[in-house]
Amino acid sequence: MKLGILLTTSPENENTNTVIAISTAARKAGHDVSIFLMYDGVYNVNKKEFAELVDKGVNIAVCALNVEQRKVNRVEGILFGSQYDHACIASDVDRFISFG
Repeated sequence: MKLGILLTTSPENENTNTVIAISTAARKAGHDVSIFLMYDGVYNVNKKEFAELVDKGVNIAVCALNVEQRKVNRVEGILFGSQYDHACIASDVDRFISFG
């Protein structure tokens, strides 16, 4: 199964820990996971536990416009893309969850 997740809230929000837990559990179960970050969700790339999801096989993409607006630095292994990438994730998964 392929799982897509949209996260729009900052790391201080409990949504971040929920996304980390769901993504970790899904990967352990052998599912593909793709996450798209936008709005204040782009700040999650600076949270160590979130960025480590890449090492667990989670695909993470962020809205580059939101990154530029919020002056967030690029992080290795995370795609700095666009809403096109968001649309591709949403259309390519079996289930899509939004946290905002």
